[in-house]
Amino acid sequence: MNLRAMVEALIFASRGMTLKRLSHLLKVKEEELSQVIDQIEKDYLGEEHGVELRKLGDVYKFYTKPEYAQFVVNATSLRTVKLTSNQLEIVAAIVLNGPLTIAAINEIRGKESSHLVRSLHKAGVLTRRRKAGKYLYDLSRSFRDMIAIENVLGHEAEHTITPSS
Repeated sequence: MNLRAMVEALIFASRGMTLKRLSHLLKVKEEELSQVIDQIEKDYLGEEHGVELRKLGDVYKFYTKPEYAQFVVNATSLRTVKLTSNQLEIVAAIVLNGPLTIAAINEIRGKESSHLVRSLHKAGVLTRRRKAGKYLYDLSRSFRDMIAIENVLGHEAEHTITPSS
């Protein structure tokens, strides 16, 4: 089997793959895979491709090229989410701090935010999980993918603001 084709297929079929995971699945050294991935990245930069291979954090994933994004949205009727400035404050707080409780969000914003958090959760922007008897809210994977926040920041989001609770 063709190694390059297997790498492309695994990355395409997954929500992204790390070099380590690819190495484990294909039983190939990371150095060799790195060369294959570099070649795939270069090849997909060509005008004949509508997608490109990007690395966000340590995960490789295929993304629609920016010049084709609006066409894809229109053609596939992807749901878009319009956020208010108050909702964007919550999204920004989570981007900068990682998963937060409603109490931590309230403290960062300086005002009650539970109704906004609920609406963001209902819209699929946030996910929640229970930890130590409290809900932690984080950006959903689909929302992170849609806004490619790690790519905008140029790296994984750093946790810089810490609430006192």
